[in-house]
Amino acid sequence: MRSRSRRAGGGRLRRVLVRLGVAAAVLAVSAFGVAVWRADSYDRRIQRLPGALPDRAARPAAETGQNWLLLGSDLRGVPARDKWRPGGRAHADTIMVLHLPPDERQAYVISIPRDLWTDIPGHPRAKINTAFAHGGPRLMAQTVQQLAGIRLDHVVAVDFAGFARMTDALGGVDIYLDAPIHDPSNGWSWPAGRNHLDGARALRFVRERKGLSGSDVDRVKRQHAFLRAMAGKAIDGGTLRNPVKLDAFLRAASESVAVDDRTGLGALRSLALRLARIGPDRVTFVTLPTGPSAWIDGQNVLLPDRRRGRELFDALAAGRLREHVRRHGLATDIDLSPPS
Repeated sequence: MRSRSRRAGGGRLRRVLVRLGVAAAVLAVSAFGVAVWRADSYDRRIQRLPGALPDRAARPAAETGQNWLLLGSDLRGVPARDKWRPGGRAHADTIMVLHLPPDERQAYVISIPRDLWTDIPGHPRAKINTAFAHGGPRLMAQTVQQLAGIRLDHVVAVDFAGFARMTDALGGVDIYLDAPIHDPSNGWSWPAGRNHLDGARALRFVRERKGLSGSDVDRVKRQHAFLRAMAGKAIDGGTLRNPVKLDAFLRAASESVAVDDRTGLGALRSLALRLARIGPDRVTFVTLPTGPSAWIDGQNVLLPDRRRGRELFDALAAGRLREHVRRHGLATDIDLSPPS
């Protein structure tokens, strides 16, 4: 895959959505701001996660701004009423922190690799994604809050099966690869050049890691890039201008998204408006620095880099994240959009 300069143009809304591919949940939230005439209907479909937010500790809001924990779960074959219950088999394949500083002029997305070996409150040390299986969104939020030393204000979770339905509602998404990718363990493959992904193939693509040289870290980068392409399809495919297509997409999104019980429709609308005000050039994507991989208890894990990780979150709390990311080259920017 290669990094390329993005194409200009398309209007403010297009530029905002194309560059703000934070997560499927945030893409859905942004679209809600366009379809306010149906917002109450979509809001009723969004599940609430009672008790998902841990006790508000850490640093006060005046110092840290606002933090949203974004989770993508690999739930499959689970009844809707049991989707987010603790103690199940589901892990969190995608873990991101959306940070909105107090000055509202910048936004950051910090991805935490799911294989990070870390402390989980009340449980033995393990991969961070197992916190979801042990204690659902609440324990995952506690784990991230403990790891980062920051306060989480909201939790958003998206079911990956719903992510596939959202992709299908868009008519699929086109991506471009500089080199083919093949995973011999399950036979999944994507040739070089243009690839059209329906929901099922898109889900495989964002979850695939065994065919990548950087494994979980490379998967995080591809998730960022695919969501940009997904947002671009929503604009270029006319979804936001077509009430029928838009309704199908938002229905799929709202039926797949769950939020903490302190997050109402007003908070979701405010998030969409704030992202629009920030603009595309002031959103930075970052992957939490980690150490080398290792085998522990028969598992391939990513060891933490405690110093660099602490420095990153300290910079967030001190309002120096932009400077820190630039100085240490932490931003990720992979473009999978097909060339003109």
